[in-house]
Formats: sequence, structure tokens, C-alpha cells
Amino acid sequence: MQRTEKENDSERSILLDRSLNEKNYQELKNKNSFNPLWGSSRIAGIYFIVGCLWILLTDRAVSAFSINREWVTRINMIKGWFFVLITALLVFSLILRTLKRIKKVEDRLELSYRELLVAHETLESVYEEVTATEEELRQQYDMLIENQRKLTASEERMHHLAYHDLLTDLPNKLALYENAANDVLTDALSNAAIMFVDIDNFKYINDTMGHEFGDRLIVQTSERLCAIVGTDGAIYRFGGDELIILLHPLQDRVHIDTVADRILAGFKRGFEIDNTLLHISISIGISIYPEHGTDIMELVKRADIAMYKAKEAGKDNFVVFDQHLNDSFAERMYIEKQLYLAVERDEFELYYQPQVDLALNKVTGLEALLRWNSPELGYVSPLKFIKVAEDSHLIIPLGAWVLRKACAFLQQLHEQGFEHLTMSVNISMLQLLQTDFNELVLNTLQSSGLKPHYLELEITESIFVESYGHVSTKLNELRAHNIKIALDDFGTGYSSLSYLTHLPISTLKIDKSFIDSIPAGTNQATLVEQIIMIGKRMNMTVIAEGVERKDQLDFLQEQGCDKIQGYFFSKPKAGKDIEQLLADWELTGITT
Repeated sequence: MQRTEKENDSERSILLDRSLNEKNYQELKNKNSFNPLWGSSRIAGIYFIVGCLWILLTDRAVSAFSINREWVTRINMIKGWFFVLITALLVFSLILRTLKRIKKVEDRLELSYRELLVAHETLESVYEEVTATEEELRQQYDMLIENQRKLTASEERMHHLAYHDLLTDLPNKLALYENAANDVLTDALSNAAIMFVDIDNFKYINDTMGHEFGDRLIVQTSERLCAIVGTDGAIYRFGGDELIILLHPLQDRVHIDTVADRILAGFKRGFEIDNTLLHISISIGISIYPEHGTDIMELVKRADIAMYKAKEAGKDNFVVFDQHLNDSFAERMYIEKQLYLAVERDEFELYYQPQVDLALNKVTGLEALLRWNSPELGYVSPLKFIKVAEDSHLIIPLGAWVLRKACAFLQQLHEQGFEHLTMSVNISMLQLLQTDFNELVLNTLQSSGLKPHYLELEITESIFVESYGHVSTKLNELRAHNIKIALDDFGTGYSSLSYLTHLPISTLKIDKSFIDSIPAGTNQATLVEQIIMIGKRMNMTVIAEGVERKDQLDFLQEQGCDKIQGYFFSKPKAGKDIEQLLADWELTGITT
């Protein structure tokens, strides 16, 4: 492991401090050096010189000033004592000076020792800090190496996540755009196809079975799609239940049809999720490069338009884009825009079509039908705007509005003396899926004052197929409040008789497509006979829709059909016109 810059600086600082201390010590030693022999010799020499000078000079002075021996002796004695005193003071002074020098050196040495001791302790502390820092740096270095390893092991994982879907691990939308733009849609001489795959009725499944169930369905759908497509194309998860298949290289148009047919056939087999066997279908929209565009976003958009057309055509189908579809899609988007405005501007109106009881020869019920006369679009067919309302979820507030208006209108008719009339209201799957739908129905009845047994809710067979368990619970709750349930367009869907035996259905409505094929002797007429027989044996009221001719009416009367609804008696009419029609029929009766 290489030494850090901090460690090198610390070592240089220690060496510098050591060098400075040694230099100061040498200077102090040279400046204050003390030699014992030289000091002793110096004191002895001074003492010798002073003693000699004293003897020589004092003896001469005594001899010069006095000749008396007694005085000389006395003076010499005094002189001797004075000499002792003077020399004692001199020796004291010399020794004191020497000892002071020694003391000063000793103090300086002690100070230097203490400084050296502090410096040593400081150096030890610095060394310990350097050692700790070195260990910390070593740990940080090891951690850095480990983090680098983890990072290296994961910006591949991050790169994978950026270009792949988290749920299915399929390449995502970003991967599609980059791959197509860089690798596929670069040669106008080669062909490719975008297949936009969408699970039919997925939002119903997701809402009724739960989002976790829906996620598992998406995973299994993607796995099956990969197994079916194989090496023919690359599969991407575009979002939600939408998957994209990029066919490249594309051989010819037959190649598209072959792959699409294989996919549709592969989804005939059900999925088992949480011990539930679920059958689904898919719709596929297809655009072709470079015929339908050279930009990947443009191709995806046009494949999406074709997919919507496949759903409108009955689902479980595939459609290849053409310009007509683009115009149709533009029209649909414009209708959706105007539909939002229509809700705000209250541009809708309810029409009512009479239901005639053949045994009583009188009108006993009305079916409420939504109509839209737009200032921008003019009269818009329900076949166009109802589907758009469902796709945009506007059907939820619209449906609630229809229910309120219809119940209020029927209560108004009851107050005018038509107490025997019932009201039929069509209910969409999205309305039934709302958690507060039953509460909405009961509150509407209460606010209008209408008794529950005068209200009949019409639903289609497809609702049961898409969400049998969830719907049946709600319908049983409504039926417990005496609200009638009608099965609309019976025979056009899956026609499972189990629905008739397990659901609280009070009315069976025969679709107009069967009535159009009457008179008797046709296969359709035979089927109508059987439907009427089934309904009557199960104590249901049977209503035939779309009756327009006398021979149809006669046939239905012969078979014992309970009620008739159609242009033969009356087209749907506005509320004020219905009031007049009812008043006239009460007076004149119905001629059959």
C-alpha cells in the first residue's frame, strides 16, 4: 500500500523537530560548556596571586610605617585575620559565581529536558495519530476498493434497469426507441413491423381481481408471448398491459399474418393464477416500416390505432393499419374532446322506448336511452359515443346522470296516474365495478321517491364473462332490494346457460339480430323459440327487441313472448312525447 501525503508530511515534521532540538542542544553545550580542572585552577590561581600580592605589599607597608616589633606583630596578626576575611570573601565570591553558572546550566538543561520530554510526548501523540490515521486510511482504502467492486457489479445492473421493465424483465419503451432508431429503422430497403399487443378487458380483470393478480397475468402473458414469437421478433413491455413486438427482418405480409395468427391461437389456452383458471384474449394492431412511416414513435402510434380498431371489431383479432384507420382515430379523438365538453354543457337528453305487454295489450315499461345532439358534431350515434365514453371512463358520471333522470321521470309518470310502468336503465361494466355502485342506485331511488321494484337494470352477457364473481355479488344485493335485473342482447355473446341459473336475472331480452331473421322456419326463428321456452320455464319475463314488422309480432305472440319493444309500436321518444303517447294509448288501446 502506498504511503499517503499526510503520512509523509508527518514524518518530515518529526525529522525537522529532531534536527532543530539537536542543533539547539549543541549550541547550548558550546556556549555553556564547563571544565572542572579549569575552574579549580582558576580559583587557585586567583587565590595564589591575591595571597602573594597581599603578603608582599602588606609586609612592605608595615615595615615602612612602623619599627616597633610589638606593633608589627600586632599589625601582622590583624593583617592575617583581614587576609583570611578577604580571601574567604573572595573564595566565596568565586565559588558562588561558579555555582551560579553551574545552576544556570543545570536549569537550562532541566528546561531542555522538559522541552524534549514534551516534544517526545508530542511526537508520540503525533505518531499514534499518524498510526490511527494510517489505519483509518487503510480501512477507507479497503472500503473504497469494496465500493468500486460493488459499483462495478451494479451502472451494468443500472444500465439493465434503465432499459428493461422491472416486472417482466423485458426490454422497455426506451430500449425499443433506441434499438429501432439505431439498428432497425435505418434501411429503407428492409422491412419491419410493429405489433401492438393489448390484453382485452384487462382493466376489468385488474380492478376486480386486484393489482397483484393483474401483475401476475402480465408476467405470464409476456412469458407466453416470448415462447410463441421465439426468434421471429423482439418483445418489449410498452406499459401497463401493452406489449410491443418488433418483427425484423420482415419477410413479407404473409409473415405478419402467420405470426399474428400464431399469437392469437396461443392465447386460447387459459392461465392458472392463484388456483383460478382465467381465459383471456388479446387484440393486435400492426404497422409496417417503411410503408406506414419511418419514425418509431409514428409507427407505434399507428399500430396503437390499428389495435383499437381490432378491439372495436370484436377483440381477439389483429388489424393492419391503413389511412382510413387514421382518419377514424382522429374522429374518435375529436368525439372524446367534444364529449368532455358535452358533460360540462349538459348537452345530453334521455329518450324512452315503450315496452308493450302482449297479454295486457298495453305499455308496461320504458327503456331509457341516452342521446347526444352536439352543437359541433350534430346528432352523434350512441354506437359512436358510448364506446368512447366507456374508454374515457366518462360513462361513470354519465351513467349516474341517466339513472337519476330516468328514475325522476318515472316517478313523475307515476304521479300522473301511470303507476304500473317500470323503467329499464342500461348499466356498463365500469359502473358495476365502482365500489359505491349499489349505494348510488339505492340513494337515487330514495331521492326520487321511486320504489325499487319499478327499476330494472339491464346488463350484457360479456359482463359476466369478464368479472362473474364480483358482479354476481353486487347483483344479488340489488335483487334483495327488489330491483329487477335484465340480461340484455341474450344469445349474441357467450350464451352460457349457467349464468341464467346462478344469477338473479328476472328478465331475458332477445337481441334484434335474432328477430330480424323471423319468420318461422329459419334456424334463427328456432333459436328464438328455444330462448322464449327457456325464459318462461325459469320464470323470467322475455322481451323481444327490434320488432319492426307484423309477421315478427305474430310469430312472437304464438311462441308466448311476454313483451315487445321496437319500431313497430314506437321509436324512442323524448319525455314530453312519451307522456302524450301514453295518454293516447290509454284512451284508444293498442291495435295489433
